[in-house]
Amino acid sequence: MNDSEFCEDCKGTRRVREKDGTIHPCYKCLSKGKMDQHNPNIKDASDLGFKL
Repeated sequence: MNDSEFCEDCKGTRRVREKDGTIHPCYKCLSKGKMDQHNPNIKDASDLGFKL
C-alpha cells in the first residue's frame, strides 16, 4: 500500500471502529507496514478520543 493509496477499512486513520464501539488497529495497514507508533500530532489519549 503506497501512501497515496486510501485504505477503505480505516479511511486513513489506521484504526477501525466496529459497530459495537470497539476500536482496534487496522490489520490491513498493519500487515502492509503502514503503522507508525510515533505520531507527532498525538500528544495524549484524549487526542484519540479515549477516556482513561
